[in-house]
Amino acid sequence: MTTSPMIRRRKLMVLLAVFVVVAAACAGSETGGEPAAADPATAPGANAASDAANAADFEFALFDGSLTSIASFSGKPAVVNFWASWCPSCVAEMSAAFRPVAEELDDQVAFIGLNIQDERDRALELLDVTGVEWVNGEDPEGQLFVELGGLGMPFTVFIDAAGAIVDTHNGPLNEDQLRTAVAELLTS
Repeated sequence: MTTSPMIRRRKLMVLLAVFVVVAAACAGSETGGEPAAADPATAPGANAASDAANAADFEFALFDGSLTSIASFSGKPAVVNFWASWCPSCVAEMSAAFRPVAEELDDQVAFIGLNIQDERDRALELLDVTGVEWVNGEDPEGQLFVELGGLGMPFTVFIDAAGAIVDTHNGPLNEDQLRTAVAELLTS
């Protein structure tokens, strides 16, 4: 049975649309979800937000349905990482960079994960599979992601103990980059 030219064209358009969405979602990553090589334009500090910017008022929902804010973590620096199950770089970064650093430094730094644009069950399944145990919530429409300056996935925001945004990073971080950024955060 042959497929009509109109159906083939529709299939091609759907595949092209899927490709564009996936490429945009994982901007800055290499094939296979491995962290991209260090690039001065995306290195920690390159996208630093104004020291006057305050993240304390930003609220988000935890997966249990309760609301919290970044202010609830005040007195301790925070690293907020936006992720999605459909983003290979996000998944790789969670396991390869965030998990070891969070396990080592969770008493000194609040690690907060915010999922965007996932079905809740799919996000929770990924957390279970990766063994992530730090605080995680959701930003279903990506509103907080955009407000904080997210351009590509994954996206990480570094907040000092007073609640000021001191740095942002669009794209994946490897463990060494994350450790360096957290060390700078602890001394700020």
